[in-house]
Amino acid sequence: MGQLMRCFWQPFALSSELPHADSDPIRVKLLGEELVAFRDTRGQVGLIQNNCPHRGASLFFGRNEEAGLRCVYHGWKFDVDGTCVDMPNEPAESDFRNKVTAATYPTVDRGGVVWAYLGPGSAKRPAPPELEWTHVPESHRIVTKRVQFCNYLQNVEGEVDSSHVSFLHSRNSAADSAGIRSDDLRTTLPNYMARDRAPRFFVLPTEYGVLIGARRDAESDSYYWRITQFLMPSYTMIPSPTGAPVSFTGATPMDDQHMMGFTATWHPDRPLTAAERAQIESWTGVHTEVDPKTFKPLRNRDNDYLIDRSVQRSGESYTGIRGIREEDLAVQESMGDVCDRTTEHLGSADLAVIAMRRRLLEAVRTFQERRETPYEARNPDAYRVRSAALVLPRDVEWHTGAAHALIASK
Repeated sequence: MGQLMRCFWQPFALSSELPHADSDPIRVKLLGEELVAFRDTRGQVGLIQNNCPHRGASLFFGRNEEAGLRCVYHGWKFDVDGTCVDMPNEPAESDFRNKVTAATYPTVDRGGVVWAYLGPGSAKRPAPPELEWTHVPESHRIVTKRVQFCNYLQNVEGEVDSSHVSFLHSRNSAADSAGIRSDDLRTTLPNYMARDRAPRFFVLPTEYGVLIGARRDAESDSYYWRITQFLMPSYTMIPSPTGAPVSFTGATPMDDQHMMGFTATWHPDRPLTAAERAQIESWTGVHTEVDPKTFKPLRNRDNDYLIDRSVQRSGESYTGIRGIREEDLAVQESMGDVCDRTTEHLGSADLAVIAMRRRLLEAVRTFQERRETPYEARNPDAYRVRSAALVLPRDVEWHTGAAHALIASK
C-alpha cells in the first residue's frame, strides 16, 4: 500500500507554514520518512531528507540562505533538487561535492497547500489532481490542517460513511426538528436525516475512485440523497446543497499510526462571506482548532475531547463533544492506532466502506502486477468533481438526476 500511495501527490503542509522565501525550515514526516521542507530564496519549496549526507546531522537546524539549505555542522549546502552546491570544509580544488547528493522529492504549491510526489522518477511523474478548490482565488477558500493519531484509513472510512451522521453528529432534543447539527456551514440540514436514520447505499465505480449515494426517504414521491466521492488514494468530499460552500478532506499518512488531515472549504463562484468564515473559525464543524505549531487538535484524546456528560445527557448533543470534527476524531482514534478489522461485523450500511476498501485492494493488486502509475493518478482531470445533497423524484436515477451538481468548474 505504501508503494501505491507514493504514486499519488500527497498534501503535506499549508503554504503558510513556509510563509516567504528563506523562511524557517519545518520538519515533515510523510509515508514513514523523516524529511525537512524549506522555501528557498526563489520561493521554490524543497523537500529534502532529514539527515545531512555528510555525517547525518538534521538539516532542520540548517541555514536557509542563498537558494539552498546549509547544514550547520560543516556547512554543506543543498538546493531544492538535492544538488550539493557548496562544501566549504573541503579544499577548493576538490570535486567531492559533485559526487554527493541529498534525496529530495518534487513539490507543487497550489490551493494554499504544498504537495509532494514520492514516487518513481520524473519520467513517470503524473500531474497533480485537478481539484476545484486548488484553483479558486484565496478569498474563495479556507484550508486547515490537523494531526490525527490513528491510521489514515480509519479517517477515510468515516468520511464515506453517511449513516453515522444521523447519530454521531445529531441531537436528541425533541424540540430540535432537524435533529442534526449544522455547525459545519452546510446550511440547515433537512429533517430527512433525523426521520430516516437507516439510509440505503449505492455505489458506482468512477475514473477517480467511487461515487457513493446514501438514500433516505423524503416525501412520498421523493428521496433525499447525500452523494459523495472517494477519490484515490485518500481524498473525500462532504455532501453540500447546491449553491452552498463545498468541503474536501484529505488524509495523508505520516506513518502507520499517524496522519495529517487537510480540510478545504470553498465556494466556486464567489468569496466566502464573513459569516461563513466566522462559522468555520468557531471550530464546531468539519474544521478543528489546533495548536499552531504542532497542529494537534486542542480537543484531543489526551483530554477526552473535553466531553461534557451533562450536555450529552441533556440531549443538546448526542456525544457531549463540541465540534463535528472532534466527534469524528473521538470515534476514529478510539479504534486504536491501527484498527483490528478482523473483529468487525459489517452490515448493509457499510456498503460504501466495503466498496472503498475493494477499490484500494484492487489498485494494490494491479500495481503489484504491472508496476505502472495507477490509472487514477494518470488522469488528474477526473478529480474535477463536487459532492451534493439534494432531493430527487423517486423515479429518477440518483447519479443521473444529480449529474449537474457533481461537476466542478474548470
